[in-house]
Amino acid sequence: MGGFLPPAERRSGVLLGLYATLALLLLLTGDRIPQAGLRGAGAWLFAPFDRLVLVVDRLGAAWRENERLHERITRLELEAARLRQAGVENLRLRDSLGLPAYRALTLRPAEVLALAGEPVPASATLSAGASQGVNVGDAVVTSDGLVGRVGEVYAGLSRVILLTDPNSAVACEVESTGVQGVLRFFASPRPQLLLTGVPMADTLRVGQLVLTSGLSLRYPRGLPVGRVERLARDLNGLTHEIEIAPAARLSRLRHAYVVPGPVRPGAEAGR
Repeated sequence: MGGFLPPAERRSGVLLGLYATLALLLLLTGDRIPQAGLRGAGAWLFAPFDRLVLVVDRLGAAWRENERLHERITRLELEAARLRQAGVENLRLRDSLGLPAYRALTLRPAEVLALAGEPVPASATLSAGASQGVNVGDAVVTSDGLVGRVGEVYAGLSRVILLTDPNSAVACEVESTGVQGVLRFFASPRPQLLLTGVPMADTLRVGQLVLTSGLSLRYPRGLPVGRVERLARDLNGLTHEIEIAPAARLSRLRHAYVVPGPVRPGAEAGR
């Protein structure tokens, strides 16, 4: 009867028979076939497709990241242009008012060799001292913000009084509001940085940036100190209790920069 079938149907019948035979053989001998060998053959067979999918996925991710970076660069360029224009206007206004221009900060890099204090570090030892031009009263910062000031100087080392030292006090202001206060560290009832001396009449909100005010002779103006983390009424009911989250991670310091202080030799360091 096969002779009466068209050639295409005869080929289909042969293939169907081969498939049926192969399926029967797999059912009978499947347990005896080494699984590791089959997995290896499958991995070898599909490896090029896996690599192709991975390459396509990475190209797609790189394309999306490239678009985000281009957008960010554009935003930063626009912001930089706006800040340059604002800087020019600021210089003109200060000149017209007879005010001195802001001076650029000089940064001396140093490595943090040790932290001292429990449970919160109160001081740090730097790998820079008098030989590197470090002086008592110099401010110490990281890329995030203010760390403290130099309290002792030796030939090749210096000791930094951190913001978390109970005897430290930093004159600060809240960005864009001009609210003034003094940053102090309190160890009890729990370790916390508080911006003190702020009347209840002043309006504040959580998340605002706190900067050095420049009213102190110890620190240059405009250094980031931290952000308002919690607001409450002080026990006397007349001032805010303002908890500040420090900008710099004081317990994980590795590198820092020493900023020459504005205090002139022989001048009394005010708060």
